[in-house]
Amino acid sequence: MARLILLGTATAVPTPDRGPTSLAVEGEDGFVVVDCGENPLRHLARVGLAIERLRGLLLTHFHPDHVAGVAPFLQSLWLLRREEPLPIFGLREVLGQVWDLLSLFRWEGWEGMFPVEPMVVEPEVGARVAEIAGLRITAAPVDHSRPTLAFRFEAAGGGAAAYSADTAPCEPVVELARGADLLVHEATGDFPGHTTPAQAGQIARRAGVQRLVLVHYPPFPEHYDRWLEEARAAFKGPVSLGRDGDVYVW
Repeated sequence: MARLILLGTATAVPTPDRGPTSLAVEGEDGFVVVDCGENPLRHLARVGLAIERLRGLLLTHFHPDHVAGVAPFLQSLWLLRREEPLPIFGLREVLGQVWDLLSLFRWEGWEGMFPVEPMVVEPEVGARVAEIAGLRITAAPVDHSRPTLAFRFEAAGGGAAAYSADTAPCEPVVELARGADLLVHEATGDFPGHTTPAQAGQIARRAGVQRLVLVHYPPFPEHYDRWLEEARAAFKGPVSLGRDGDVYVW
């Protein structure tokens, strides 16, 4: 059994009850965090994930609402006296930019800092990321304004979940999500490099997934019912708007 927990579901415009889109995926031997637009420590505590079980951080792309929390997150882990190395996975360009950002804080001079390991993911459909926390993780490049990766998580006991990251509708997401129990897909709307709820439904249908959860959607509650209707018109399985703190088991 594995769990996917939504730590945040907002676009780059957070609200009082929704932070930047981020998620945690838990396997039998720990969990990984995907994207870090803000320090996720309090969100992890709220959903009951013990920080000592953190096995890695995955970054989809270098936009502020997805990476701005990396430095404060590492600082918190350091202050909590973490000793175990922390791998950070992402595209070579993204890791280079994140390391440039971290250098502004002179983080390598923090006394007793634990090892942080950059792990490059190649921009290929089905690229192997890692076998970590009881999860087999693969990736695919998607269609956004910056180089971006989507991720697939396969549990040791069977089943899979996929996350589109920020992207326009594209074939790599269909391939990566093929047959998954759960697809978490962005639904920003009709903007370049993004996806509408209806298009997310079409991707879910083509990929043959069991369930669709929409995230990274704008803060316009008056449109929520219509967006769900549009997605459900294209995909006949369960569809929901993700909320911060939602937990999905597969």
